[in-house]
Formats: sequence, C-alpha cells, structure tokens
Amino acid sequence: MSRPRINQVLCAAGAFFFRFRNGLFPVIFLLVAIFVRPAFFAESRDLDPFITGIGLLLALSGEIVRCLTIGLVYIVRGGRGGRVYAKNLVTEGIYAHTRNPMYVGNLLLALGFCLMYGSPWMYLIVFPSFILVYVSIVFEEERFLGEQFGEQYGEYVRNTNRFLPKLSGLSETLRQHRFDWKKVITKEYGTLFGFFVGASIVLMAKYRYLIGPVGILAHPGRALLFTAPFFILYGVARFLKITRRL
Repeated sequence: MSRPRINQVLCAAGAFFFRFRNGLFPVIFLLVAIFVRPAFFAESRDLDPFITGIGLLLALSGEIVRCLTIGLVYIVRGGRGGRVYAKNLVTEGIYAHTRNPMYVGNLLLALGFCLMYGSPWMYLIVFPSFILVYVSIVFEEERFLGEQFGEQYGEYVRNTNRFLPKLSGLSETLRQHRFDWKKVITKEYGTLFGFFVGASIVLMAKYRYLIGPVGILAHPGRALLFTAPFFILYGVARFLKITRRL
C-alpha cells in the first residue's frame, strides 16, 4: 500500500533537512539576530524575567536530555552520504522512553531560546519552523527504519511514543546503565559550549538593547568575561578529543 501523500511530502522534506540538520540551529538563530529585535515577553517588563527564567530552564532541560541520551545508550544515526542510515535499532536507555530523545532535547533548546529572546516572531515563525523541520526528519527516519528493521521496529513504535517521553521506569533505566561521561564530552562538548555561550550572549544583548548600557551591560567586554571559562573548557575538550585522550 502506498504511503499517504502528506507522508511522502514530509519524508522528502526530511531527507532534504537531514543533510543540514547539524547547522540548522546556529544558522536560524544567526538570521534571527540579524533581522529580529529582542523584546520583553508580551511587552511586559515585569513578566519578562519569569518567562525568560522558564526559557532558560527549558533549554537546560533540553541539554540534559541530550546528555542523558548520549551518556546511557547512544544511537549512531549520523547518516551516510548525507542520507538517513542506522546499522542497529537501539531501544534501550532513553530510547526506551521516547523514540526521538535527541530531537526532543533540540526542541526544548529551541523553545527555551525563543522564550529568552522574547520577540513574538519567535513563537509565530521560528519555533514552528523547528517543529516542521524535526517532524519531517523523523518521518524520513521512520520510513527508513521501518524498511530496514520491519516488525522489530513496528513493535518498538507500538510500545514507545514518538516524542512525548514515558516517565515510568526511568529510574530503573538510570540504574541499569553506566553513565559514560567521556562519551558525553566527546560527542556533546560543542553543543554544551553553544548552549552556555549562546544563552549568555542572548541575555546580555537582549537587556542591553531593551534597558540600555547600565551596570555590567555598560561594559560588554567585561560582561563577556563571564563566558571565558566556557571557551577554556571547549578548548580543553577539543584538545582531548583530537589527541584521542578521551
């Protein structure tokens, strides 16, 4: 039986976006920084710190989800020749609770940064764009996995949600697997660096633009000194990875 037309369109879009998925986040937010000005949430200076704090927590939660996924049982689905590819079907670790934990983490990161930025364009266009991109990639991955692993994947689909994590049994999963910090540092140091530095720059630039050069915001160079430890840690992680000491 042929797939519904909408599925075919989503799979085609997913195959396209899959090739550029690693660069989507920084490119989209760079375009946002150029063309969209930050704002207080709902134009409320009083409400904005609360919503910004929620955004920061959501983004941090997304990074934690990514780190847990990588550190427990990581799936190698990096593609081959710019196309979806997977040698094995991984259903353990965080993958026992949601079929796409890395994309769940990415969407939490995207939503968090959108809330921190504050502009309504972030909720009306940018975040829905992320949803469309990741949903289409997931449809293409599901098409491939269904063809590759057949009924084994079908059973996994029936027992595990596509995105919404199943929290029951999570504590048992955490006890069952040894958390691999080295793998997290090796695989995730770039994203961790982007999260901490990106959040710092977004918040400093936002409030300097909206409030003006007051306090530490009057000295951008001094403010950026807060990000220096992240640059140092990034350099150390990069060195350890290149020299194969991790």
